[in-house]
Amino acid sequence: MKEFFYKLFLGKPEYNQPIRRSAYSSYRIHLTKIWENARHNDIGFEKLLRIFLVSVQFLFPGLHYRNFWGKRGTIVRNVAVEFYVLFKTLLPLAFLISGAYLSNWAVVISIYLMLETMFYVSALIFVSDMFVKPRSYRRNMLMLFLNYLEISFSFAVIYAHLQMLGDKASVVGDYIYFSVMTSTTIAYGDLHPVTHLGRGLVCVQALMVMAFIVLFLNFFGSKVENLNREEER
Repeated sequence: MKEFFYKLFLGKPEYNQPIRRSAYSSYRIHLTKIWENARHNDIGFEKLLRIFLVSVQFLFPGLHYRNFWGKRGTIVRNVAVEFYVLFKTLLPLAFLISGAYLSNWAVVISIYLMLETMFYVSALIFVSDMFVKPRSYRRNMLMLFLNYLEISFSFAVIYAHLQMLGDKASVVGDYIYFSVMTSTTIAYGDLHPVTHLGRGLVCVQALMVMAFIVLFLNFFGSKVENLNREEER
């Protein structure tokens, strides 16, 4: 059974190559390179954004999680990260199903982890030179889809906690439905926010998702296309 799961998740033992430096060291080195303009001649807001996206990672658990599992090799770290992304996707859904969304801490945790996701995926775009070439761009697309679901579920937690749909929402499924419809920019009109704060949050979610789709998915889609062209040569 142990060999079965090893083969399923890790493949061959030789795939699991050791990592030369810790995640902490890699981020500090790249932060220095950005500051010294070692790879790009970026200035002004672009440089500030790149410095911010690298520095802010130290405030979230993802970097520390990758650093811990990185000691066990590249494939072990990659699989561990996949489970972490899945956990972050299912956690806000669990808050909704269990009724924990009524607690302030559930909302705080959902927002906190959602911000980590947005900042990390933004770093994949704007600080892409600090990341090694992924083992599979298709895997990255799958992770991005889970990130997309996480954002939708996290906003559903916020809407449900603040009761932003008024009497029209009778079950938590209504909040999930409304958040997913907002994420897809589809507005049927059967559910809508009844407060000014709710309308503002809907605008924030719509803008975040549009940026996510237009920038992030298009970016990785072009990477997959380039990879397919290289394989056809």
